[in-house]
Amino acid sequence: MGSELTTARSELTTIDTAPPAVVAVAPQPGLARAMTRRGVLKLGFWGAIGATLVAAGATVVNTLYPRRVAGFGGPVAVQAASIPKPGAAPVPNFDGHFLLVNLAPDEGRAAEDDAAAEGGLLALWWKCPHLGCTVPWKGDFRSPADPLGRQGWFNCNCHGSTYTKAGVRVFGPAPRSMDTMQIDVGAKGDITVQTSKRTSGDTDNPRRAVAWPPQA
Repeated sequence: MGSELTTARSELTTIDTAPPAVVAVAPQPGLARAMTRRGVLKLGFWGAIGATLVAAGATVVNTLYPRRVAGFGGPVAVQAASIPKPGAAPVPNFDGHFLLVNLAPDEGRAAEDDAAAEGGLLALWWKCPHLGCTVPWKGDFRSPADPLGRQGWFNCNCHGSTYTKAGVRVFGPAPRSMDTMQIDVGAKGDITVQTSKRTSGDTDNPRRAVAWPPQA
């Protein structure tokens, strides 16, 4: 009996002091796939933010240091063959956002303006000085504000501001006449409109016209 108790105690001691068994956990493919998708989503998110920041930086650099600006904001060339005849309807230039006008002598003045004007070329920015609407030329329009009853005016469709052929304001909420752009005339009659060099419009617009064609 005593030997049996001794044997039992020995077995219990062996069980209590035995090292814990190591249980191997099998990998879970689903969890690995979920973590992989999460990592891809994070990578895509931060990649998109990085691309946005790079694009924004490039835009700022291009704005501060423009290279070979073409169209509106830069020089726009017009061939001599595309220039309207004196007194003809203005021609819109979609690249430069201007209306090219060839004034006959004394054309485009307001009724009360009795100062002589020799005529010539004007490049009028087609943006209305009121709220920025594009101002169209209406060849059959007669302004009730014109005591001379002349036909053919720039008339804004947004709020009715009305301008002579030289862009002189005669009616409406616009605060001033249409702005003019610098015109450089070449030796062969071609012109370059400097769309970045604009002067605020005023009643002297008809006398800003550039002589054309160039004198030989």
